[in-house]
Amino acid sequence: MTGAVPTLRELLGYPPLAAAAPLSGEDDLDRPVTGVTLIDPAEAGEVEEGEIAVCPAIPPGYLTSWRLDAVIRRLHDRRAAALAVPAPEGGETMLDGSRRLARHLRLPVLGIGAAPLRWAGTAAAFVHAPAVQAAEHLRRAHRALTRGLLSPQEVARTLTAILDRPVAVFGPDGTPITVPVGPPPDFDPYAGAAQILTGNGRTTVAVPVPGMAGGTVDLWLAVALGNAPAAWARCARDVLQAGTLAVQRWQATRRGVLERDARLRAGMFGDLLEGRLGGGETARQRAAEVGWRLDGWHVAFHLAVLGQVDLLQHTDAVAAAMAAERVEAALVERGDGWSAWTTTRAEPGQDASRDLLAALQRIRRRLATRFDCAIGVGRGYPDAGGLTRSLAEAWDAARLARGRPQTGRLVHIDRLGLAQLLVAWASTETFVPTATRLLSPLEAQPGELVATLAAYLDAGGSAADTAAVLGVHRNTVAARLRRIEELLTVDLNNPDDRLALHLACRVTLDRDPGL
Repeated sequence: MTGAVPTLRELLGYPPLAAAAPLSGEDDLDRPVTGVTLIDPAEAGEVEEGEIAVCPAIPPGYLTSWRLDAVIRRLHDRRAAALAVPAPEGGETMLDGSRRLARHLRLPVLGIGAAPLRWAGTAAAFVHAPAVQAAEHLRRAHRALTRGLLSPQEVARTLTAILDRPVAVFGPDGTPITVPVGPPPDFDPYAGAAQILTGNGRTTVAVPVPGMAGGTVDLWLAVALGNAPAAWARCARDVLQAGTLAVQRWQATRRGVLERDARLRAGMFGDLLEGRLGGGETARQRAAEVGWRLDGWHVAFHLAVLGQVDLLQHTDAVAAAMAAERVEAALVERGDGWSAWTTTRAEPGQDASRDLLAALQRIRRRLATRFDCAIGVGRGYPDAGGLTRSLAEAWDAARLARGRPQTGRLVHIDRLGLAQLLVAWASTETFVPTATRLLSPLEAQPGELVATLAAYLDAGGSAADTAAVLGVHRNTVAARLRRIEELLTVDLNNPDDRLALHLACRVTLDRDPGL
């Protein structure tokens, strides 16, 4: 036998042996088990220290006679790990006196169901040759996982049946995607390697699914084993690693499907934006091929990613976030993110607009564990031409939302009004260099002075609101504002100075959202 010797409690955590239940000695299960031997009910037989003595058959009345007490004493003298008996017939149970004797001698008595020989054989095989048991589980896993392409959720369900324990899927940051198992407190989703976590008598095994690009983790597979022997935890780890290969096969195939569909959507989307899609039955048929509707009223929105990400890798996650918030929308990879639109038969009212904005903010929070993004929303317009117009507005609003953390980086085109016109004017080639020079004294200073100034002006000159947006104390904001006035030689109470600075901040932040 190799590896750590399992305790009796851990052995009962192995699913094929879990049918055994203590008839006595529930508090004495933390003793090592070195083997399994069969005994005759009339005598203890040759039992070595640390072995489970299995009585394969018991005559009627055995549990209620003095003979059981005699066997308990002999097994105690030989330092057996436990006595295991089959389930008695006719509802016969141990006498209280026998229970008290077993507890006094600290010898657990197990009821092992109606197939004691099978239980004994499984226990002996696991104790003496855990690698054989592990190989059998791996064989079953390989057979089940190679019958066809399985999604991560289907892989989890397949492995749950093989391990007889709940298997869950986590996102790359440890967020549960399926819910049979929650991440243990000491789980590190950024470790990048398999983890066997044991605490409070519970063992959880987590295995990463490597990303297609290498060096990253796309998902985690995890299984909760309960109180499990080390060999069973290692077996579960190997089975989960077989599952990661099945997930990678599915991801590779899914990537090919996404790339094909993305090319089809991109071609259709280009025709839509340039007015080549047209109308009539042919246009509706082409749109139906990718699940789009061109008739009705459309409200477009654009999710602009802040930073560099593989859009195709996250398209499914974006679609899942929208589905979770019950936003039914067509989705297209576009430039720096995704454009999408909802379609209704009637013109959407104010309530529908408000509900959509709230849902988009929740979608943004759902996606925050993967990437940060800004969202712009267009107005509602009818038919294909109106959809093109709404998409253009959503794109512009998303560009402005990048530099507006105080609005949750969510901007509706209707909420811009005069500010939108002023920023458009201020984005000219002559104004941009002037704005950059105007704010340059602040950029070399500590304290995020440009961001503080922008937040202060966006908040209507409220230091308290600015402090809340930036997550700092109000006194800190006040000190930064005094420093800004000194460096720029301006008066923030002067309306002309405030307007010029506000435009300069907007242009600067829109050009460089990282400031």
